Amino acid sequence: MLNQHKELFAQYWNWSDDWVQAALQSGKMWTALGWTHRTGIVEFNERSIRNWPVQSTGGEILRVACIMMTRRGIRLLAPVHDAVLIEASLEQIDADVALVQEIMRRASRIVLGSDAQGTPYEIRTDAKVIRYPARYTDKRGLDIWETVLRLLAKHHETENENAQARRA
Repeated sequence: MLNQHKELFAQYWNWSDDWVQAALQSGKMWTALGWTHRTGIVEFNERSIRNWPVQSTGGEILRVACIMMTRRGIRLLAPVHDAVLIEASLEQIDADVALVQEIMRRASRIVLGSDAQGTPYEIRTDAKVIRYPARYTDKRGLDIWETVLRLLAKHHETENENAQARRA
């Protein structure tokens, strides 16, 4: 399958091979906005070097978008890998989601630039809106969430016991 991928996407693999060689020869990698990472300091890992430009570019887009969101008054709760978690009133959530999606498009244009004809590269996004009283859940984080809830319950139980002991 990998050989088929290399044949089908030969231009990408040529670029990726060149990227690895340049990173190893120069001893560093860089992002569109100038963040650098040194290569060769830790054990050589070709797959990590190949993956770095994609992941770091996504990080740059998300960082620019988060700055733009806070400047526009979006209540940004957290970046979540390649997404954001925002909070808004029920009356405002749809407008804020639309604004965040526009900000993500703008951030991608800033970081990615445009093609030879001047057409900007733009990343499309989707959105999942959770309205009260529902809450955000992700099955990948269910175990840690249950651990947090269990620890909180234990903490509250201990606090109640301590409060009762102080009153006695």
